Amino acid sequence: MKSWALGSFGIAIALVLLSAHASAQGDEPAEGAKPAADKPADGKAGVSAKGSAKADEDEEEEEDAPAAKPAAAASASGEVQMTAPSAEAPPAPESGLAATRAPVYGKRGDWNITPYGYARFDAIEDSTQSFEDGIQPNLIQRVGTYRGDHRRTIFTARDSRIGLFVGAPPLGSIRTSGQIEFDFYGLAPTDARRHDTVVFGPLRIRHAYLKLETPAIDVIAGQYFDLFGWNGSFYPATVGYMGVPAQLYHRNPQLRLQKDIGSADGFQLSIAAAAVRPGQRDSGVPDVQGGIKIAIGQWSGAAMSGFGRPAKTPLSIGLSGVYRRFEVPAFRAEPGSEAVKASGYGFAAQILAPIVPIKDIEDHGNALTLTGEFSTGTGIADMYTFMDGGSRFPLLPNPGNASPAVIYQANVDPGLVTFDRTFALKTIQWTGFVGGLQYYFPIGGGKLWVSAIYSQIKSNNIKKLTPYPSWGGIFTKMEYFDANLGYDITPAVCAGVSFQTVKQTFGDVSSDTPIYGTTGGTGNTAPLAVAGTGGVAATARNNRLQFSMAFFF
Repeated sequence: MKSWALGSFGIAIALVLLSAHASAQGDEPAEGAKPAADKPADGKAGVSAKGSAKADEDEEEEEDAPAAKPAAAASASGEVQMTAPSAEAPPAPESGLAATRAPVYGKRGDWNITPYGYARFDAIEDSTQSFEDGIQPNLIQRVGTYRGDHRRTIFTARDSRIGLFVGAPPLGSIRTSGQIEFDFYGLAPTDARRHDTVVFGPLRIRHAYLKLETPAIDVIAGQYFDLFGWNGSFYPATVGYMGVPAQLYHRNPQLRLQKDIGSADGFQLSIAAAAVRPGQRDSGVPDVQGGIKIAIGQWSGAAMSGFGRPAKTPLSIGLSGVYRRFEVPAFRAEPGSEAVKASGYGFAAQILAPIVPIKDIEDHGNALTLTGEFSTGTGIADMYTFMDGGSRFPLLPNPGNASPAVIYQANVDPGLVTFDRTFALKTIQWTGFVGGLQYYFPIGGGKLWVSAIYSQIKSNNIKKLTPYPSWGGIFTKMEYFDANLGYDITPAVCAGVSFQTVKQTFGDVSSDTPIYGTTGGTGNTAPLAVAGTGGVAATARNNRLQFSMAFFF
């Protein structure tokens, strides 16, 4: 994107805001007027405080913005039911102390302020020592290594969350709201002990954005779900952490324009475009994302994002894309100011289909819902949680055998781009899909539920772009499956158990159909050798059993 395009984007937003502000002049709310129910961040009527499972950067697991209201009571579905706030300002304190801070405008009672979140406990048993809390696309430890042959037990509460949603009173035709949300996966010092990382988990920003709604267009500014993949709208149900392998799961600082046409209860078309923080640290231009989404409210089912609370969700289809530009130093020890460039792009399609619909979320027993996602692109590995496939930049030529060898100083995260054998800059390609089913038994209105996910992601060029000696450090394909069983002990407390298995195929496989078995040696001294695979295991697998409990508020 050129500088003139950025300027045009900013001018367009300024014109929209000036137009909306002009229409609001002289039309402030009357004394004692009550605001209409705030819309959630995704533009639907009525916001629910749903929980979900992890992401990110495990992540996991996302939820829509909660209902904005001063007093909340969880329904049987776990959603917060919205009630109109009192228009009366709180009484002044009688103790002689200073009065409560005055609102920016209007009366304090006209502002909707809602804390929300959940407290969560996870107990995990892994068959290898490959992963932390979430199953992310880092390398699985192979059989025959210490970490590949020994188990790992994890107890953690770091996926607990706290958030605050604030809705301001309407100002003429303008509606404004904001959301701030944290979890406990913040970066720890590199010398931190394992105890300190888990028990003293530092705060991490998940969401921090404002939303401005006008009759012409809606504006979102701040850290929010990425538009690419329509994050937050099509997540599968799982006790495990999101994003699962191959799932687009990401949040980013952005400036988004969105227009919703139609009704949330009927047919609704959403069109959006966004300028987003670039994938490269030192990129000179932002990423560009765009998408369209169709929702049919007359056909709705029960859908749960991650390990959260089910909500009545319409049949939905989403299409989206991303374009980004990379510019890195030339592949030399002293590149000077010379740079090389490459473009990355991606396409995604999602569906949420209620196979057995429901009429009321209060009784969603027998509901069956399908979620599906397909994504493909190049230079987009960061859109999948912690994804890089093991790709790294090659070593600089060292004809004089200088010691120590000079290391290429990259200004971009690994897994997005690399240099081929001719030292040309290339982007790394990935294609993935995720399919999920969730079913709610006709017991207690849907208290007992099951879900399952299968996903797969693979690259057609990561091996070609990786020097032969490093093939053992990359994977070309990753497959994931999970099965989950959950029960709502109360409308606010849920317990679930999950089995998750993940397999990776590595780059140093020399046969399409490797023959498994040990050759040579006897007993514990036998070397690990698999015929047709260069003497190493062709694949590695991790099996996980997880128990989780969460209290949603």
